[in-house]
Amino acid sequence: MTLSCAIVRPETRAWASLPERIPSRRLRFLGWLTGLFGTAAAFIADRGWESFGDPSWYGAFRFIDMMGIASILLASGFCVLGWMLGRYAVVAAPLVLGFAAVPHTLDGYASGPVWWLGSAAGAALALAVASRSWRELRAVRTLAQSSITGRTVAVGANALKASKRALRRGLIQALVFVITASAGWAVAFAALPTELGRTYEEMARESSASAFAAAAAALSIMAIATVVSQGWRLFAMSRVGKRLVWEVPAGAGLAPSWPFVDDASGLVPAKDAKSSGCICLFEFRRSFPDADDRLVEEEGVHASAYCPLHGIDRINDLSAAQFAAMAAESWLWDEQSDLPERSGPDENRLLLYGFAGRTYTGVPLTARAGYVDASFPEIGLAREAAPGVVVPGWDKAERPAAGVLDAIDLRPAGYNGFAFRYRHDRAWFEATEDDAARPPALLL
Repeated sequence: MTLSCAIVRPETRAWASLPERIPSRRLRFLGWLTGLFGTAAAFIADRGWESFGDPSWYGAFRFIDMMGIASILLASGFCVLGWMLGRYAVVAAPLVLGFAAVPHTLDGYASGPVWWLGSAAGAALALAVASRSWRELRAVRTLAQSSITGRTVAVGANALKASKRALRRGLIQALVFVITASAGWAVAFAALPTELGRTYEEMARESSASAFAAAAAALSIMAIATVVSQGWRLFAMSRVGKRLVWEVPAGAGLAPSWPFVDDASGLVPAKDAKSSGCICLFEFRRSFPDADDRLVEEEGVHASAYCPLHGIDRINDLSAAQFAAMAAESWLWDEQSDLPERSGPDENRLLLYGFAGRTYTGVPLTARAGYVDASFPEIGLAREAAPGVVVPGWDKAERPAAGVLDAIDLRPAGYNGFAFRYRHDRAWFEATEDDAARPPALLL
């Protein structure tokens, strides 16, 4: 199953002009600090240090006592663990402080206005973040409309499943929070009648209803945060457009979440493998008689070392100029080698399906024979990355040191490194960031 999508290819400058998103670490810190300072200010307003060790309530236990104790437990928990909520901390902080403001105001505590002030400050921060997200969404939508190429491409089933999976996980997460929060409130209100009217000493200084209410309130706040997040994500996707494949500049703020790229080196396209004089398909069929015909057509076959057209002798018989002109051909390269990347700032592109801004970064795609697709259905969405990061780092295979036949500078051909040819193996590519660098083999 494939889906026809329009191709969007923004210029590098236009892509760089998109509003920068506030880093998650900064939002987490700001949200957590809002809750921490609001709780601390309320503690000071009530002179809480004078009541350490005092009963949590006086007289008969009331509903408002349950809510007040629950709010203190919730605010204290947020001060300790709120930084773990990530971007959700911005939404959670005003809700935590607002939840505490209601019972403290109704019960006449001096901290009531302080709780409200902290909640208002948190709400202002959340609105500022929402405003920035809205500006980003408008900019992304405008960029999509202005960067439509008029070309289309078929998106494969893996990418479609990965997109649905990412959305489904978010919706399931929101549903789980809603269900567990409802269950928590049900338990809290079920325990409340057994505690109403009892004194602090009669309840052995503890209120189970308050503990359940605090947990239910925490789950309710997370439910609100996830529902808002998923609602915004769906809205953003509908505004930008779901049937788009973006060709965004690689190394410009986004990178695949999966740390491995497809094993595309050392392959011969199926149409070339069927050409006269090529033995690659024959050798592949002999080694893998049960191979899926569909995959062979889509991804090609591994090049045979002895093929007259795609073998090692053929690679080494090419002149340096001929090799550089053919550097984009997969069969030239060892299976563990990276493929050459264009050195021009606008040449390298990351393919994304469904990009709608940082709220939904899209599914990373790989070009196939006649279509594009994700590597597998469980692949994660593209992640935010530092400038210059094309793929997440991992331990790459090192090219062999022995058997080097020669080294070819591919930079004049528009690539960002050197090709190393071997006497008894396929070539290896090695990138360099220094235009004046010379390959180690040439220094021997």
